[in-house]
Amino acid sequence: MKCVFDKILDRNVRKSFLLRKESSYNTSEEELAQLNNFILSDECTRGIERLRDGDHYFDIPRLIRLRKINSDKRRQVYKFHDDESMILKLMAFVLHDYDDLFSDSLYSFRLGKHVSEIFNTIRRNGFSVTHWVIKADIKGFGDHVVPDILDGQLKKLFFDEDKPFYEFLSFLLLRGEYYDKGILCHGSTGALSGCALTNFFENIYLLDVDDVLIENSAYYCRFADDIAVFTVLEQEAVRAYTILEKMFAERGLSFNTEKTAILPPGTPFDLLGFSVEGGEFHIAETSLRKIEWKLRHYADKLILRQQKGQLTKEEAGQMMVNRINGYFFGKRRTEHEINWADWAFRILTKPDSLERLDLCAQDCIRIVGSGGKRTNAKYRVRYHDMQQMGYRTLVHAYYHGYERV
Repeated sequence: MKCVFDKILDRNVRKSFLLRKESSYNTSEEELAQLNNFILSDECTRGIERLRDGDHYFDIPRLIRLRKINSDKRRQVYKFHDDESMILKLMAFVLHDYDDLFSDSLYSFRLGKHVSEIFNTIRRNGFSVTHWVIKADIKGFGDHVVPDILDGQLKKLFFDEDKPFYEFLSFLLLRGEYYDKGILCHGSTGALSGCALTNFFENIYLLDVDDVLIENSAYYCRFADDIAVFTVLEQEAVRAYTILEKMFAERGLSFNTEKTAILPPGTPFDLLGFSVEGGEFHIAETSLRKIEWKLRHYADKLILRQQKGQLTKEEAGQMMVNRINGYFFGKRRTEHEINWADWAFRILTKPDSLERLDLCAQDCIRIVGSGGKRTNAKYRVRYHDMQQMGYRTLVHAYYHGYERV
């Protein structure tokens, strides 16, 4: 197989990467402009050639702690310089060529594999009603990856096939340096959480765990640190739990005890942002709160721009509608991928949670369109006005379909 650096030096590959980003509703206009300016540039080419030739020029990353939505907890991410980060994103794009390394049970960082397949399997076989389930979550997954162990796994996979690429990955993982608030620190950086290669690193780290759990369950699925194991008997569930616990410990990992339990058949549980209650699937409460926070946060930004005289009420209202439509109904990256609505609609069995999101979206539009009014004055923005701006409800789309924006 052609080595990774040679692949990303190919201008056609880089053009394909940009095309994917351009068609992704997760790519902001600012990021897209930055990528378009850099990826096909001579500067990008020189950077890739330096890495291929063994000049690992990447600077020491900065550690940033980001507050989690609706929580006082913070997650750690490692930030590289913009140009370095864009090269890592380009690498992550071509690493999909190694997708066949992973088992069918793994759904994170996989092209053409949708989490809706997990829920279709659960529904079709009645697993949530008839089987015991281990609902597990890994505590601080990326941060607790042991770089030496991961380096050994990558060496087995890439050293003979693509030595320059392996040596670069090894350099990133084993350097053990980062800046924290401007101070140079020494210590493990785990799987470099927050960088474009983190998902790939995490998938490699649990390759054999996935294989073992498939053999010791009726059904097993994983998306990054979110895991479900279904078994017929309670003792089988206990055995699978013990296997997971042992294999995790060997890798420096442990369960997030608040999100891990062995549950009897029919017990409600959350999985991949959805709530599973018997044979019914809803959007989980934590997911609803995160989406509501995102919508209200964007609304607050538009209100602030109005107060600064940068936007009129009409302009801000239209931008809010566009953001809502783009988030829920935006373009797919490729014909094989799905947007938020496609993804959620394939899983949900009732629209109850969609009604709540519709109410939040409409409230945001009214507040923004009324110039920041949070009293009854916001209702001067009528539902008909929203429709005129192109607003559509999730509930209507769930029942009647929609066109993507």
